[in-house]
Amino acid sequence: MMLYTSTESDTTAVRCLEAVERCIPPGGGLYMPQQIPAIPVALFNNIAEMSLRDIAYVVASSFLGNEIPAGEIKQTVDYAFAADAPLVHLGGNSYALELFHGPTLTFKDYGARFVARLLAAADRQAGRQRRTVLVATTGNSGAATANGMLGQNGTDVLVLYPKGALSRTQKSQFSTLGRNVHPLEVDGTIEDCKRLVAEAIADKELEYAGATSANSLNIGRMIPQIVFSLHAYARMMAAGVPHASEAVYAIPSGNLSNLVATLMAVKMGLPAKAVVAATNTNDSLRRSLTGDTTHRPVPTVAPSLDISLPAGLSRLTYMCGKDLSKAPCPVLVPPGIDDRTIASTVLRLKADNGYTIDTHGATALAAALATAPAEAPKLVFATGHPAKNLDIMTRITGSTIELPVQLTRFMASRRRFNTIPPTLAALRKYIGNIGRPTAADNCRTY
Repeated sequence: MMLYTSTESDTTAVRCLEAVERCIPPGGGLYMPQQIPAIPVALFNNIAEMSLRDIAYVVASSFLGNEIPAGEIKQTVDYAFAADAPLVHLGGNSYALELFHGPTLTFKDYGARFVARLLAAADRQAGRQRRTVLVATTGNSGAATANGMLGQNGTDVLVLYPKGALSRTQKSQFSTLGRNVHPLEVDGTIEDCKRLVAEAIADKELEYAGATSANSLNIGRMIPQIVFSLHAYARMMAAGVPHASEAVYAIPSGNLSNLVATLMAVKMGLPAKAVVAATNTNDSLRRSLTGDTTHRPVPTVAPSLDISLPAGLSRLTYMCGKDLSKAPCPVLVPPGIDDRTIASTVLRLKADNGYTIDTHGATALAAALATAPAEAPKLVFATGHPAKNLDIMTRITGSTIELPVQLTRFMASRRRFNTIPPTLAALRKYIGNIGRPTAADNCRTY
């Protein structure tokens, strides 16, 4: 049986579904498996023939054990990994794994859909009739969670976002859905939104609503991300990439979920030369590891990396220690990549190869080229479609970024939302009114 414990406290170990339900351990910290299972060597001998879903099934089964029947694990994997993640050659020995072909065009689609099915399984087993999933967002997490849980019986999804901080495109991806999705504009900052989510989960008065979160804090979001690097290795092997077993994995590192998940994959048996933790000039990981928590992030062209304190830092240090000396493979932490270098990387790749990469993938590519051994294959996590940061990409390239159909269908629909002050009392009241006429009557439409 796989058990999960807190990264920072002596909380009693729990099974996977309970860790997913709770999201945050009672004593603080984040959930991590007590042991990381090894993948049989035989799988790596045949991994080039395995599909994304095949690999995902092996990973999910390893972490869920017998908590869910094998057939249900397969259904969960098929739902979560409905979108493929193709490998693209960027020229030379650089490659990108495109993780943005899901309904909201970011890697978070996989994790959100996986969590949705795990929560549904937990609720069925417990006979729970109501579940409230809260997510604080500056765009991507809220959209992925809302779309992943749209129409799920007995589940209400509350997307909390700071007033005036999101573009029309970002808001449209969750405010046009209706049904069981409730957009909540908070008259405050993203930190207020995060605080409200944490307070609601811990609030005794909201126990009846089954409050939990689907942010990257949830271990259920982490498990499917382990699949990414294993799938990338499989696709490199299938393509005959020389020295694929010595690849360097370059990862945009904001809240660190993909970085930790890749290190977990290495611990499970993935062969890798090194992992590059790519940041922008906010240099969040390097600052955090040295104890500098006073830095206030400044806006850059890679906004998902505009982080002060990475939410997943405790998972990283739990695995590796603060000097990263215990990491399963070398972790390279280069100085943050500046906006000019990010932009030039986007433009050079477009000019040389006709490929448009988003600014977060460009950050990872620039970091890999500057840090990794020249002869090593470089695998970049392309975590979002270029259209997700449309204004920034248009400004850099000077040309129009074509909107995928996933975005255009959102833009054509009517948006609805409610506004609340940044207080737990206001959030409690809204949750209590879900399903009553007052919640719908007060909804603003535009």
